[in-house]
Amino acid sequence: MLDLENIIVIGTSHENLSLLERENFMRTRPKYIIENLYAEKKINAYINLSTCLRTEFYIELNSNINIDEIKNLFSVDMIVKSGVEAIEYLFKVGCGFYSVIKGEDQILAQVKGAHAEALENEHSSKFLNIIFNKAIELGKKFRTKSMIAHNALSLEAISLKFIKSKFPNIEDKNIFILGIGELAQDILTLLTKEQLKNIYITNRTYHKAEQIKKKFDIVNIVDYKEKYKEMIEADVIISATSAPHIVVEYDKFIPKMKEDKDYLFIDLAVPRDVDERLADFKNIEICNLDDIWEVYNQNSINRDKLLEDYSYLIDEQMEKLIKSLNYYKEEKTDTFVENTVQQGLL
Repeated sequence: MLDLENIIVIGTSHENLSLLERENFMRTRPKYIIENLYAEKKINAYINLSTCLRTEFYIELNSNINIDEIKNLFSVDMIVKSGVEAIEYLFKVGCGFYSVIKGEDQILAQVKGAHAEALENEHSSKFLNIIFNKAIELGKKFRTKSMIAHNALSLEAISLKFIKSKFPNIEDKNIFILGIGELAQDILTLLTKEQLKNIYITNRTYHKAEQIKKKFDIVNIVDYKEKYKEMIEADVIISATSAPHIVVEYDKFIPKMKEDKDYLFIDLAVPRDVDERLADFKNIEICNLDDIWEVYNQNSINRDKLLEDYSYLIDEQMEKLIKSLNYYKEEKTDTFVENTVQQGLL
């Protein structure tokens, strides 16, 4: 039976944990823990929303486990919400209320992707499908009405600002990108608009890098095993992999480093890709997600006003969701009665 209190969200984000704490949380393999609960039928369904800033699980509970028991499986301070509060939280996440760049489009695409992945791997449910479809519908409507995404400062745009502050004339600079995920591709889109000629990419899986070259013909592919050889020639190294460990290692970069050359690392990964000890060198600067968060805070006043002005759309969508769920309940009840009558049990 559909019961709103069976819907919970549990997870972490940049708002409740520091970057180091989020890294430690990821090392506990939270997805594996939730997958086991589902495999053991202790929960009915789940959808995993994982981005560089958040790892959240939207779960439909059953009678085999409660929210406190799930929370106790983790050792960090978690975001924990249930019922209407959990659904409202998802609605606000999809609208960009909790993004570093308020109202940005990328989080809505990530919500869609998380739902699609759950459908493909068959660990969603009718209940979660209805809720996520309403969240996606609201995300689109919110942006259309508020126009919050117009002239947006995106994660990739702020990254470009860091690069230009370090190297005002970037046309002749060498850019080296580790990872070819969605964020890396967004950055590539901006860099190609700057008409840069020296962009190098590497990825652990070579054929995936080849696919990116088809989309961005200007890039040069570097074999992952040769990454340090090319990295030391770069001026800017952007790292956005999904690796659970350090990708740019101190002991491998420093012996090859050019001491008369300045390096800027933009580390957009969680856990971080770049060994933070590199920043001990005067010619190396590292910017990570916390630095980007600080830049955004300086540009957020107008966006906060738009969030407040259009928050009524969330209340309206919640009403629509409850109506949809009530209709679904009635439909199931009518079907049950009809089947029971046909079987001669009433």
